[in-house]
Amino acid sequence: MFLYTALRGSRLGLALPRRQLSLAILLLVGCAVTAVSRAQATEAIQVVIEGQHENKLDAQLERNVRAHLALLRLDRDAAPSANRIRYLLRRAAQEVHAGLYPLGYFNSRVETQLEQTEQGWRALYSIDPGPRARVATSVLSLHGEGKDDPQLQRWQQEAALQPDAALDQVAYEQIKSDLLERAVGLGYYTAQFSEASIAVDTQSNSAAIRLTFDTGPRYRLRQVHFSAAPVGDALLQRYRTLEPGQPVVTDKLLEMQRGLVDSGYFSGVEVQPQWDQPDAQQQIPVDVFLTPNQRNAYRFGAGYGTDTGARMSASQRRRWVNDRGHRMETLLRLSEVTNTLLLNYEIPGTDPVNDTYLGRAAYEQEKSDSTDSETWSVGVQEQLARGNQNWSWGLGAEQETFRFGNVEESTLLLVPEGSWTLVETDNRLDPRHGYRVSVDLSAASEALLSDTSFVQGQVSGKAVYSLSDDFRLLTRLDVGATAASDFGRMPASRRFFAGGDSSVRGYDYKELGPTDNDGEVRGGRYLLAGSVEFDYRVAPDWRAALFWDSGNAFDSLDTPLKSSAGVGGRWQSPVGPVRVDLAKPVDDDGFRIHFTLGPDL
Repeated sequence: MFLYTALRGSRLGLALPRRQLSLAILLLVGCAVTAVSRAQATEAIQVVIEGQHENKLDAQLERNVRAHLALLRLDRDAAPSANRIRYLLRRAAQEVHAGLYPLGYFNSRVETQLEQTEQGWRALYSIDPGPRARVATSVLSLHGEGKDDPQLQRWQQEAALQPDAALDQVAYEQIKSDLLERAVGLGYYTAQFSEASIAVDTQSNSAAIRLTFDTGPRYRLRQVHFSAAPVGDALLQRYRTLEPGQPVVTDKLLEMQRGLVDSGYFSGVEVQPQWDQPDAQQQIPVDVFLTPNQRNAYRFGAGYGTDTGARMSASQRRRWVNDRGHRMETLLRLSEVTNTLLLNYEIPGTDPVNDTYLGRAAYEQEKSDSTDSETWSVGVQEQLARGNQNWSWGLGAEQETFRFGNVEESTLLLVPEGSWTLVETDNRLDPRHGYRVSVDLSAASEALLSDTSFVQGQVSGKAVYSLSDDFRLLTRLDVGATAASDFGRMPASRRFFAGGDSSVRGYDYKELGPTDNDGEVRGGRYLLAGSVEFDYRVAPDWRAALFWDSGNAFDSLDTPLKSSAGVGGRWQSPVGPVRVDLAKPVDDDGFRIHFTLGPDL
């Protein structure tokens, strides 16, 4: 009416000049639009849900109710006409009941109230869900080839299906879904529920459950067929995790897929069981479609560490040398302290995912305040991975020329060596709990082409323990010992030193250890170093740390340890924590800043 009157008044004012008339019309139209917008805003609707008698409604019940309310779709939005709102409110009881049924409430009461406030419409739902229905009887049956499979029988003991349990249709549907998924994953591809029902007696507020599950036949492997690949079928078949005649278990197929992806030969791997091609024994083929990777991979890097100074690296990895899947990598690392040229040649073992034979040739040069050495080495090694454990053993020959002060030595060694590592953690990049333990053993004998005889062992351990959501305790311990017939001929690379980023912070790299008559550190027979650190999360990806380090390298067990204390900051980058530490030696002058990158374990 307001808009109609304004236009009519403008049409009568013909005596006004044309420009003033146009401005008047625009002003009146603008006022009208503003008024309509304010009216719509005033008619916004708010929906409030609460329990009756000052009882708070359970959060899960409220979520279910909200999901079923048509009126809620208008919550805090422009509302339709008052008649439409009242119509939707009259449907409220039916919608509330529909929201409560899946959780076992069949005797609910709903009171509704609609009022108009200065802010718009306000709809109030006051709900008494009533008592929850209980399971009176539960008849659960398992049929088919898998009726005696213990991995499928467990569903019959699920709490939500037991007599006198609170009826929960959400849990009931989840149990059904989980059982179907588990059965298919075990090779029962045609498994189904031949009967699935819940009969509810609202008078007694009880339910009778009947579930009959038929597994059908169990499908088994006939053969695995690989598409064309740059490596031979003989190698690919060693990646199989199932033998012909074994059940087609999904987890085993996924394990095979992961192994093929991790091999580096392929950029894509797709595993497809052919369920629709069973033979008379219910055996099916499995097709594996392979997308070859680029044959050569190049990687370049640069960085800085307080132990090594500025550094850079370049590598070439040939993902396959021949159709037997042999691999080769050439790596060059340059830094202010160490320079390394390394050639690795890998041969897949019987189990190519976990077993590898490795040939190695290397040249390494190190020049620091305490070490001046050049090492040429060749060796062979076998590496095994078993779950969270890694084993390796091998034989190496090395020629090292090293200098301490004005004295130069050259030592040839033929070294059998082995190592074992165990890592247990919830997250390798950002652990809350976990530990790492490693043991390294090596030896040489003058009777076997070596210039000196020795036996050496080193045990290292790290642990992380969360004291709260944001507070962690980190510990580290390194212990090493050497027995040698002539320690003076032990190469510098096989002597123990302490100090540096991953040893006793506050001291320079390899600054701690026995010294010669000129005060030059020459390395020791023994090593003992450890650390205790507390860190606290101050932001989502940032931590502040306090630490205490202690340790030394020595020839005599009564040598005192050197200690340091400090503070640090950690940034949790996508590739692991970046650490900056400021450490002060307890018994010596000065302080040192340490910068490191790498996982906590």
